Amino acid sequence: MLIATGRKKRTREAEKRERFYQSPEECPFDDLEKSGQEVVWKQPDPQLWKIAVIKNKYPAVLSGNCGPTEAFGPYSVHGGRGTHDVFIYRNHETQLHDFSTEELVMVTRAYKKHMREIGDSGGCTKYVMLFHNFGREAGASIYHAHSQIISTPILPSSVQRSLFGAYRFHAEHRRRVSDVMMFWEKEQGKRVVLENDFFIAFCPFASRHPAEVRIYPKSGHSHFEEMPDEIDKYFADMLRVVLQKIKKAFDEPSFNFYIHTAPVEQTLGDIHEFYSWHMEILPKLKIDAGFELGTGIDINVVDPDEAATMLREA
Repeated sequence: MLIATGRKKRTREAEKRERFYQSPEECPFDDLEKSGQEVVWKQPDPQLWKIAVIKNKYPAVLSGNCGPTEAFGPYSVHGGRGTHDVFIYRNHETQLHDFSTEELVMVTRAYKKHMREIGDSGGCTKYVMLFHNFGREAGASIYHAHSQIISTPILPSSVQRSLFGAYRFHAEHRRRVSDVMMFWEKEQGKRVVLENDFFIAFCPFASRHPAEVRIYPKSGHSHFEEMPDEIDKYFADMLRVVLQKIKKAFDEPSFNFYIHTAPVEQTLGDIHEFYSWHMEILPKLKIDAGFELGTGIDINVVDPDEAATMLREA
């Protein structure tokens, strides 16, 4: 990863964020029944719902039995089987980064509920990924606020590296790597954006993306979906404030966030004790080009210390 703050001064047409809007009349999520969506559940009730979960009409994975891994020439191929659902929020005009703490508590509990449902459904699910895209540059094709959840029959390579890295670090140092990171960031004080009794948000020391923010639970829970209900409000308020700070500091950029949590499968045993779930929030402030794609080395145009200062002051 390279920190190259001088490159943020470049002006390119691609860096001008495209804001888009769809009216309720052209929105497939405003009237779920009219647009023929397959509803999984609604809460708090079917008539006065605030959050609905629907089946994605164009899923990245298909339902059904996984089947065995097969050889295809020099490659091993596994069927893309799993669940791909969408969380829909009732108000067409309000984006997630403008939700209240109370609304984000409902969102958090909906996330947890459906992650547990998918994990408990059996089959060949090994991992459940929950993510949210806002804005065209972040991959959102529909204006109406929505989050997505996908289960996979394999452990994603990024999660695998994180999980086994945490295990190896604990085996060598007898400490959680997440605890060491949080302690060091608090000691440094430069990159911490926000902190409350149960969570801390900071810009990582070697941030791969401009203004990247990570939220960690201080208790180091391994599974997001098992987070105690009594601390949901602390997470929701942390998320609300961080998203508002990103909106104000960088003029409402497109962004992605996703939750890295421990896998569904239990055959890994004690390794889950050494892993902490966390949320990564990535504002879209640059576009990866040939060097990044060809080398795998990210160029960060905003120094993490500077980004944290901007966010604290926003």
